[in-house]
Amino acid sequence: MIIAGVMSGSSLDGLDVALVRFNGDEWRVVSTFCSEYTDKWVQRLKDYHLLSASEYIEFKFEYSRYIGEILTSIFDNTEEKIEYISFHGHTLVHKPADGYTEQIGNGGIIAGITGIPTIVDFRTQDVALGGVGTPLVPFLELTYLYGYDYYLNLGGIANITRSRNHEISAYDICPCNQVLNHFSQARGMKYDKDGMMASSGAYIEALDAYFSDHPYFESKPPKSLDNNWIREVFIPGIGKYKIEDILNTYCKWMANSIADQVDMSFDSRLYCTGGGTHNLYFISLLKTALKERKCELVVPSREMIDYKEAILMSALAKHYIDGKHNVLSSITGASKDSIGGAMYKVISDSE
Repeated sequence: MIIAGVMSGSSLDGLDVALVRFNGDEWRVVSTFCSEYTDKWVQRLKDYHLLSASEYIEFKFEYSRYIGEILTSIFDNTEEKIEYISFHGHTLVHKPADGYTEQIGNGGIIAGITGIPTIVDFRTQDVALGGVGTPLVPFLELTYLYGYDYYLNLGGIANITRSRNHEISAYDICPCNQVLNHFSQARGMKYDKDGMMASSGAYIEALDAYFSDHPYFESKPPKSLDNNWIREVFIPGIGKYKIEDILNTYCKWMANSIADQVDMSFDSRLYCTGGGTHNLYFISLLKTALKERKCELVVPSREMIDYKEAILMSALAKHYIDGKHNVLSSITGASKDSIGGAMYKVISDSE
């Protein structure tokens, strides 16, 4: 069975697709693809909150058709027979404390365009059960990538999974690429390649104090960050500083914030993935901060770094198809484990 895991991240860099073959308990990644969003769609996804109710409904349907067309184009250029699509959707709003979350990407439209059964909507049931609906990544880490003490993902948000003595917790630590890319784009670059701008900046103590001065960072898990809070509160509050200095200070603050999650009482290993792993300057800071806490930083293959969340979507779908739990209450704080997801399928005349 081949499942196409599809992920759209909060950093708006595009659509990641991983074709994963499952054979019993064995699995392997067959191939991966990345389709960048057009500038038009990047702006539309940023500005969705400016739409009226009717415009928003139209926007969601247009986005779903856009995703279906992208996937059709990708699948038309592969010889693999894809049996299912598993799409996380693009998160616009995530406020589990208020009882709601919104990931756009209509599975019925995608299934209708591609002709492939499509599984979507992995978070809402968990929120209804009292959970925060995220992170979902620990399911992949604990089920398919076991063997490490910590798992770190450096996407739009930095999140971590802690696994020690059968005790598991996972949560968002702090904004990551959303901040770094925002200021890089102010200089006309999509991102700070290798952290070159950050490495040329200076550390500003007042900025470090601002980054720390938010109740979220002191609260205990389960917890998760809302992208809107990052865009509307955290980033605007940074103020007017030289961009290189902002990037430098944020990288140092973030490295220390991540390292602070590590228990110094034993030697440990941390498995690091996500687009932020390519920021060589930041990774050097993180490696040093972790070493001081007796923790080894492990960076896997580029395929796993870039497509871990897309691979996760395939794994979530596999358990959905098998009727097994794929959202863990020990991670989200829900009242019980659940099988997240909803499938849309076009029935052929022969069925």
